[in-house]
Order: sequence, then structure tokens, then C-alpha cells
Amino acid sequence: MAKVFLVDIIAIALAFSSGLLFGGVVEGALVSALGATLGSLTAFGLSRTLLQEKVEEKISKQPIARGLTKVVEEDGFKTVFVLRLSNVLPIPAGAYPYIYGTSKLNPLTFAAGYFLGSMKPYLLDSYLGVFSKQVIDGASLDDDKDVILLVGLGALVLVGVFAT
Repeated sequence: MAKVFLVDIIAIALAFSSGLLFGGVVEGALVSALGATLGSLTAFGLSRTLLQEKVEEKISKQPIARGLTKVVEEDGFKTVFVLRLSNVLPIPAGAYPYIYGTSKLNPLTFAAGYFLGSMKPYLLDSYLGVFSKQVIDGASLDDDKDVILLVGLGALVLVGVFAT
């Protein structure tokens, strides 16, 4: 619902708590990515049906959004994937699915790019939530597990930087 109604603060809070709610960093990231993808697919569909006129009207006033619509039609998966890894355009993150919905992008291509691109930010958010709770609780940290996660997250951040 947070993705559909563009309530990013709720989406962020859910992402940070996902590792705690769903039993671990990876589990939390997977559930978050799946939930975000489903919510974004809903927004994508709404922009093609019920909200089509309103979304097209908003996009017509935004040159960046118009350009994004054209780019996603040319190279859909890569565009969705890269922009999900690292939002570099001055557009609210929740608006991307609505913009993509006005293009001829295949919904399955959108979903695949969005889900895979979501793994980096959700792994990071989930890890930060679990790590913060451990610090607050004063629990001992599992050094081996933390090193593996930090190396993996570092690699994901580098992928986002190079993709951008």
C-alpha cells in the first residue's frame, strides 16, 4: 500500500524493520523486495487503467518523466534495474512505476527489473535494522556472519555505483 499511495516514509520504516520481522537479513530483504514489486506492479497497472489520464497529464509537465518513458521503452529491463539500484533522477522513488506504466514496457519485464534492482537497497535496509537492534540490545555480534554480510553489501553498493 505504501508503494501504491506514494508514502515513502512507511516503505522505509518497513524496509528497516524487515530483517527483524521476517527472521533475518536475507529473509527480510526478499519479503521487502517481493512486497515492493507487488505494490509497484499495482501502481504500474493503475497508471495503465484507472489513473492513465491523470498520470499522463502529470508526465506531460515533467520533461525528465517524459524522457524516462522513452528510455524505458528502448531498454526496459536495464533501465528499471539500474534506476532501482540507484535513484539518480529528481523524481520521487514511488513515482517510477507510474511513469513506467505509461510506456509500452511489458509488466513481467518491469517486475523482474524492479525485484532484482530492489535487492541491494532492501538487503542494506534489512541489515541496518538488524544491526541497529543488536547494538541497542547490547547483543554480541556474530563476527563471521557480519563480515560476510558487510562484504556482500559492499559489493552490492559498488554494483550500484558502477551501474549509475
